[in-house]
Amino acid sequence: MVILTRKIQMVACGFFGFLWATSTGFTMSGPLPQRVSTPTSTEVSHSEHSDAPITSFDDTIEDERERALLKKRFRDLLSHAMDIRNPELLPRELANNLELLFSLRGYEGAGVISEVVNEAKVQGPTHFYRTVKTVEKILSFAEDFVAQAGQLDKQNKELLGKIILTMTDKDQKGLDKEELLDQVLEREKENFTPGFLRHLEGECRRIANAPKMTPESTRLLQIIRVIQTRVLEEIGKDMGEAAVVLGQLMGYDDEDELVGVLGAGLTVRGRGFALEMLDLTQEALDGFQKVADGVDPGLIERVTFIDNQLMKFLNDGSPTP
Repeated sequence: MVILTRKIQMVACGFFGFLWATSTGFTMSGPLPQRVSTPTSTEVSHSEHSDAPITSFDDTIEDERERALLKKRFRDLLSHAMDIRNPELLPRELANNLELLFSLRGYEGAGVISEVVNEAKVQGPTHFYRTVKTVEKILSFAEDFVAQAGQLDKQNKELLGKIILTMTDKDQKGLDKEELLDQVLEREKENFTPGFLRHLEGECRRIANAPKMTPESTRLLQIIRVIQTRVLEEIGKDMGEAAVVLGQLMGYDDEDELVGVLGAGLTVRGRGFALEMLDLTQEALDGFQKVADGVDPGLIERVTFIDNQLMKFLNDGSPTP
């Protein structure tokens, strides 16, 4: 139990903090900030000129409600995870609850996890043992996810930087620059994963949502959009592009990102490409109905969403979130 407690503190305070930092673009250095407690009247009287924030009673009540909700959501996730008999399905379930795992960052998250584990003792040693083992699996998933995400994020940034440098190389002109870009895209084709496409779309959204757009940021946004289109073109050279793009889109969890990438591809390829993809999605949906043991509901939902977006494009001229 001591080892588990230490792991909870390490993961919730360290790794979930890293998840939050990388997902928001911030970096953290030094120790994590301590939770600010409400000062007593004595403390206030002795620190009238202090700049430390004072938490109101209403804020405290709201914090307690949010904490109770977070605890309930984690308990529900833990209960569901304990009911999963096929261990191969657990990572998918956890991946679908990353937002909840993000919420468990910091000391507050560590406290919530520890409380849920300690409360499991009331239901007997067998239930407590299963609870501990499942929590360990969740924490191990978080560790592995962060390690892999950090490495992939670094690789995606390096790859994007390499392509941008090729496109903006002032020593190269006209056709020479275009040929160099073609060579880089051909050489790096194996690295054009769904994660890299998500990275491109994420960068576009980050720049577009900035409080102030400068000529430099506008130009960068244009460059990344061109890269996004060229990457999709490169992916489709060796096989049916519609099938490749559909496979790439299946890797997106965020519907806005999926629509952004799909819209870029459809803008380049037009109605013919949209019709080709629509044939694939409808063929897949028809095939799902013939599977005797059923199909993952999440897969059906994703293909149905893409199918609907294709129909919107064909009817209205553009997909919409």
